[in-house]
Amino acid sequence: MQVIQRLTVVSNPTRIFEIGTELNGSEVIEIKQVGTEYGNNVHSEFHVLDENDELIVSIENAPVIVEYQQIVEHDEIMEGESA
Repeated sequence: MQVIQRLTVVSNPTRIFEIGTELNGSEVIEIKQVGTEYGNNVHSEFHVLDENDELIVSIENAPVIVEYQQIVEHDEIMEGESA
């Protein structure tokens, strides 16, 4: 499974949101892509959430660079491993 580890908003100034960092007094625990795809356009949106699943910041329709991290879920077998 892949999760978003770091989200860079390409703007002036550049904003970086990364799992494990502190923002506005809250620790960033999760970054979710919550946008919607329509027939002729896309609404791009990301939510940056704290340890209580509360919204810290929402990024909408902005150019971003998304960095993913591969994580292993419980009972998931990685490629090349045997059961």
